[in-house]
Amino acid sequence: MRKPDAAPGEPALDVVDPTRLRALAHPLRLRLLRLLREHQPATGAELAALTGQSTASVSYHLATLAKHGFVERDPAPGQTRKHKPWRTTYQSLRIVSQHVEGPPIESPEGVILAAMLDEARRTQDDYVHARSDLPDGLRDLGTFELTELMLTTGEFEALSATVQQAIASFRTAVPSADRARFSVSFVGIPVAAPTVERPEPEQR
Repeated sequence: MRKPDAAPGEPALDVVDPTRLRALAHPLRLRLLRLLREHQPATGAELAALTGQSTASVSYHLATLAKHGFVERDPAPGQTRKHKPWRTTYQSLRIVSQHVEGPPIESPEGVILAAMLDEARRTQDDYVHARSDLPDGLRDLGTFELTELMLTTGEFEALSATVQQAIASFRTAVPSADRARFSVSFVGIPVAAPTVERPEPEQR
């Protein structure tokens, strides 16, 4: 399990240390990082409003993220002395997995992945059920490609690299009036071949 490599020249933060991974393995902290990437610099109060959590809870989790080097105070002067916004310390976060016995969910990386998948599914469900407040021009732009491929390990790695490079090529686009925010996910996992149970032939 690994997040895509950073684009050339893009500051990336590799997370391998188990202590840092455990600090990151919390749904709210992962959501705060995603929101900061979208809205930074942002204050704890602003992030609390976006998440529906209390300012005290958000401040606690931001302090934990700062302790482990994921966020920092924005160096630009705030609007007031109490206005102290935060920003992330990276452009791309790369989580490097370590092989362990047992299912992935029993590892810190697995917990992080599960939280990220839950957030992606929530966003997709909101779109499918029209819970998102989207303008008419965007309501039918969702694309869903669900398929199974027969690939060698090398072919799958080549496919993953191609998709990651394609996504990275658009990551530097800056906000503008003609751009909307899109949630893009690429998930590729090996699946067990289905088995068909056939009845034993009758004895004659």
